[in-house]
Amino acid sequence: MPASKMQSFTLGRVLPVLFLTVWLAALSGCGLLSSREPRGWTAGNENSTEVILDIRNDNANDARVYVRWNGDRRRLGSVTAKSSATFRTPWRASDLRIEVDFLAGRGFLSDPAIVSPGDRVDFRIPVNR
Repeated sequence: MPASKMQSFTLGRVLPVLFLTVWLAALSGCGLLSSREPRGWTAGNENSTEVILDIRNDNANDARVYVRWNGDRRRLGSVTAKSSATFRTPWRASDLRIEVDFLAGRGFLSDPAIVSPGDRVDFRIPVNR
């Protein structure tokens, strides 16, 4: 077989394989081939971006704390009276509200706050609520 035919035969087989390899690497790097399985509200995902909420309860009552992302209400947990707690939650939208429900008494809903992925939010539950 002449050398020119051997070279074109080899390139004809190598180029498609090389192209396919580069294409798959690019897709996986963009995350297009990543797992699309659903995750729970608090389930960790190494690719997700979280918001950290530091809640300080200055009230004499224990409080249940919820986050509201564009109206969707999800429970974070409880903060006992006169203590603090830190919660992590996946970022869902820029509009965040915090809802507090006291175990003994009426609760309240915070004003909206604009948050971005990776933000840390300090929230204080006042004494007289």
